[in-house]
Amino acid sequence: MVYPNNCQPLDTKPLTLKLRVGIRDKIRSIPNWQSELRNAIEAWLQEKLDQTDQD
Repeated sequence: MVYPNNCQPLDTKPLTLKLRVGIRDKIRSIPNWQSELRNAIEAWLQEKLDQTDQD
């Protein structure tokens, strides 16, 4: 199991999605992209969950 920056363990099953042509390479060119993308997804998810709780 991989622990990024000594944080919580990662799920062994990856999430996959299709992107527009060229986006994948641009993302991969960003240093530390995986960690930054994980953080952005977690923040987005929390925002969506908070909105659902308010409804």
